[in-house]
Amino acid sequence: MMKKALLLAGLICTGSAAAFEQIYVDRLLETRQCHHCNLSEADLSGKDFSGADMSESILNGINLSQATLVGVWFTHSKMQGANLEGADASNSLMDYALLNGANLKGANLNGSQLIFADLTDADLTGASVDNAQMRGVLYCNTTMPNGELNNSGC
Repeated sequence: MMKKALLLAGLICTGSAAAFEQIYVDRLLETRQCHHCNLSEADLSGKDFSGADMSESILNGINLSQATLVGVWFTHSKMQGANLEGADASNSLMDYALLNGANLKGANLNGSQLIFADLTDADLTGASVDNAQMRGVLYCNTTMPNGELNNSGC
């Protein structure tokens, strides 16, 4: 019986470590500062976080669809499976961001920096990337804005 209780407690702790922490969501909403935060799986769709600092954060599976993210710092953030569909992330900083499997369909990335970002399995169909700096980006099974598949980094 004790072993089962310990196993159940371990599974609960493991599961909660992967999900967002409400204190970080509250901080981001109040101050637009969430450096080193865990916002994984948080639903922040449609919100305005213009100028926010979410750098070096864990944003895996975050839903930022239709959000206003103008000038947001995502530098060195882990954004695997993030949903930024239709978001305005213009002039944002995504240098060294891990965007594996991210949904960037129809996102506005104009003027953004994605230097050395990982876009493996990401979908940028219909995304706007005018004047975006995309040097050293890792493309592997990446759907580009024009719908073509880019495997140049596989």
